Amino acid sequence: MLIGGPAAAVAQPRWVRANFHAHAASGEVGDDGSETPAALHRAVRKAGFDFSVHTPHSTLNTDPHAAAHWLTERARESQLHIPGLTAALGEELTVAAGPNFQRHTQILGRAAPGNLDHLSLFGMNELIPSLTPLGAACDRVHEDGGICIVNHPGPGPMMWEEGLWEAPESRGKVDALEIYNGQAMSTVGIDFEGRYREATAYSGLGLKIAAVTGADTHGPRSVERARSRLAALGAVGKLIKMLLPGSHGLRPELAAATLVGAESASTADVIAAIKARRTIAEYGLRELGVECPGLGEVKHTHSVALALTLSRPVAEITLYREGAQVRSWKDARAAEWHETIDQRAAYVFGVRDPKGRLTTSAIWYEPR
Repeated sequence: MLIGGPAAAVAQPRWVRANFHAHAASGEVGDDGSETPAALHRAVRKAGFDFSVHTPHSTLNTDPHAAAHWLTERARESQLHIPGLTAALGEELTVAAGPNFQRHTQILGRAAPGNLDHLSLFGMNELIPSLTPLGAACDRVHEDGGICIVNHPGPGPMMWEEGLWEAPESRGKVDALEIYNGQAMSTVGIDFEGRYREATAYSGLGLKIAAVTGADTHGPRSVERARSRLAALGAVGKLIKMLLPGSHGLRPELAAATLVGAESASTADVIAAIKARRTIAEYGLRELGVECPGLGEVKHTHSVALALTLSRPVAEITLYREGAQVRSWKDARAAEWHETIDQRAAYVFGVRDPKGRLTTSAIWYEPR
């Protein structure tokens, strides 16, 4: 199964390029972006996506008519005619805080925003009220057949409250983890690859969840505005700028994309593929084709057989088992791994290249 751009000719299921996290200007629903929902979806399509979710903040939709406004906006956005794109309305829910919530945090010894306990939700039939507990929110979304994604899990800017989404009572509630937040990657160069490997390892949280991304765009100049605030960090800000990934065009946050193995770009098919964990999280590698048999599957065998094939050589391919590096292949376009195991193990491929990076959803082995 070869993953490429939106027009790539591939075997079924189709591979869809998707964004699950974006903000627009306030209209029928409250939000804090700078462009209309229609302009947002058109920008996402122009950047090569097939599927686009607008996720207005729940905290900006708390008035008595918020639920009705959300339904009106959902109908409006679903009727947008943007050739090649499925547009949908979801929500970025701020869940109820837990016992470890911090209103202020520190990054590299500097004051930073407090915890942001945010879920991207879509596929549900109603607005979920702000500050709904995580478990209750996910239960309501799942009743409608929808999806719950942990956004920017941390560590680093925008991090979740420690231990909240990972709590035992929350396990099995979330469907995916945002590995690359486009805004965070473009502004401070922080990814959440390690959190995904820890979450999916049996020796970690043991979660069977998908690897996804979210642009978290707030408009055409959102990254530019965020980078300008680095000046307040002095020498630390200068160091961060030096470590930032290379430029990815006028909307660098849109370099974060989720590659979804779906029968079509319909909302129902994309949701089904996320639930099956047929996803790859990438940043800055739009032109790269990827083949990864067994993506997201649970295999009941002692014989491990893994392969990753790319359309061109990259600087490094790394295989992780239970969150720890097993082997790296330098300047390679393919990697294979075979072994016999007696204990359960989760495997994840990672790719690093000057142009960007990539993390596959895990493949789990449970020998019987």
